[in-house]
Amino acid sequence: MELACAMPVLHFRPIPKRTKPLLHVYECPCYYYPSRQAVGSRESFMLKIDLKCGEQPSEFWVKRGTALLMSL
Repeated sequence: MELACAMPVLHFRPIPKRTKPLLHVYECPCYYYPSRQAVGSRESFMLKIDLKCGEQPSEFWVKRGTALLMSL
């Protein structure tokens, strides 16, 4: 029941486009600003990051509105 917790540093590596979706992966949205809407003329949504779901299905994280923030 944490509102915000620290994530480890993520390193991005380019890969070829996948032909089939991965199993047990949550496509987590990443936002630049805490408000998930556009702020003035600046869009908040940046990209989707594939995160392992662990024991829970991806729907578990979707229902809770799980997202990554680049700034607080």
